[in-house]
Amino acid sequence: MSFYVTSENIRIEQSNGRNYLVGRARREDSSMKDVRLDLDEFIGNHGGRFEWGGKDFTRTAENVRFNFEGGANVPVLRAILKNAEGNPMDADLNLGERIKNIDGDLVYA
Repeated sequence: MSFYVTSENIRIEQSNGRNYLVGRARREDSSMKDVRLDLDEFIGNHGGRFEWGGKDFTRTAENVRFNFEGGANVPVLRAILKNAEGNPMDADLNLGERIKNIDGDLVYA
């Protein structure tokens, strides 16, 4: 299931130098479950751009933010990431591309 359609109060929280996607996700029985997903476990920084399958993007990120954007309410992660030369680059990533709600658990798929 699309996590952003089947979840509520989704937001980014920062803790211990990491970024987490938190909120409540709907289970198959329609009940809601509190969720917390560590985005640094599967999103990295490659040349100043977000990279699926990487790790620890937060180490080189500033101004990390999350919003639902456009008419389709696309879940977009944005930040300023440093490239290999240390220069700041605007970066964005559609979290709906790879994050799913599987019976109330947000998972990277």
